[in-house]
Amino acid sequence: MNETDIKKNGTEHDMLSGPVARTFARYSLPWVLSMVATGSATIVDGIFVGRYAGAMSLAGVNLVVPAWSFVSGLGIMLATGGSVRAGRHMGEGNRERASAVLIKTMLALMVLTVLICGAAFTLRGPFLDFLGADEALRPYSSDYLTVLLLFGPVFPLCYALSYFIRVDGRPVLASVGMGLCAALNVALDALLVGVWGMGVRGAALATGLAYALPCLILASHFFSRRSSYRLLPPWAWGRWSEVLFTAWNGASEFINEISAGIVILLFNRILISRLGPDGVAAFTVVNYATLLGLTWFYGIGYSLAPIISVNRGARDRARVSAFLRTALVAVVTLGVGFFVFLSLGPHLLTALFLPDAPAASALTLNFLHACRWAFLFSGVNMVLASTFTGMQWAASSMLVAAGRSFALPVSMLMLLPRRLGDIGIFYATTVSEALTLLLAVGLFLVGRRRDRR
Repeated sequence: MNETDIKKNGTEHDMLSGPVARTFARYSLPWVLSMVATGSATIVDGIFVGRYAGAMSLAGVNLVVPAWSFVSGLGIMLATGGSVRAGRHMGEGNRERASAVLIKTMLALMVLTVLICGAAFTLRGPFLDFLGADEALRPYSSDYLTVLLLFGPVFPLCYALSYFIRVDGRPVLASVGMGLCAALNVALDALLVGVWGMGVRGAALATGLAYALPCLILASHFFSRRSSYRLLPPWAWGRWSEVLFTAWNGASEFINEISAGIVILLFNRILISRLGPDGVAAFTVVNYATLLGLTWFYGIGYSLAPIISVNRGARDRARVSAFLRTALVAVVTLGVGFFVFLSLGPHLLTALFLPDAPAASALTLNFLHACRWAFLFSGVNMVLASTFTGMQWAASSMLVAAGRSFALPVSMLMLLPRRLGDIGIFYATTVSEALTLLLAVGLFLVGRRRDRR
């Protein structure tokens, strides 16, 4: 996108010439609100499970999260890579090739997820052993996983449909579809878990139905007159090797999802061995609390990269610096706000999620006391990583992402509990974020010096 293209949009406050603060808000707020809405649905899901099914149910649900990271990562990988390639064909005016990419991506996604979920369903016993489910948590994890696997292909399918619809010029429909997933999830949780008392099975059923129903709405686009995609016969689909290329193009998204799942899996295993099921329940509440903060940071970071990229292309270093400062002020302000909240009112979270579980609540307070410091670092880390992406410093961006999401958390989980005991578990996330900040700042200084030559 060049300066001429941007000005053709007719917007008063565009990336290149609009007031920095208002332009930043215009691009970041939709991302933030969308991500907060989706994250809030996940949090509400946890509240219903914790309040109406108990701490053990909440811990059982968290044990299944790493496995689901693999399925969702697979869907996002193919959806991202496939939609980007389809968008390229659309831009070239080749609707037939874009349609072929859509068809092949969807078929590959369905076949892979059906095979994976089918294998996991058949081998539920060994699979739960791998996830670390002990005798106390196994019934809850098994019930949740069994129901969720029945809807397995629906989740990545919903992501993929929304991605391809955005490429086809209907972002509002895609956003409405994903927003409907969140709204239905909350409503069905209230009914199935809160009113009917179905416990973790109800929570899994609510999530599955919440994604299945909007799929029908999203799929209807491809049969409407407004769709640029066409149904093609098999001989017009082209080479299936193209699917491998699209998968490679979206591999980074898969790695991010898998890394998060592996870290949660390691946390769960260590917590079960040291603190038992109450430790896993406490960690689950902390995950929900941090998710709410991180969605704000992710929204700001994701919206910053294209703004930085466009202004760097225009060689306007002053605006690049201004947008970076604005984003940093935003995330630091939010980070301090979350830190203050977790310092003054952590008991509100335990009362919300675990009203009748004093042991798990006490561990949750210990976790939150240690993890609150991470909010002072994590937002800055995400903004700097997005800046690296916008500046096209790919290696720096990848180093920060890999360090923050996988290498440093795993290293701290292996090191700190051995040196500090159980308290090391609580501080692993905070230390990881602090070390990531040192890495990100160092890379930023080196990159800026190199960029000015």
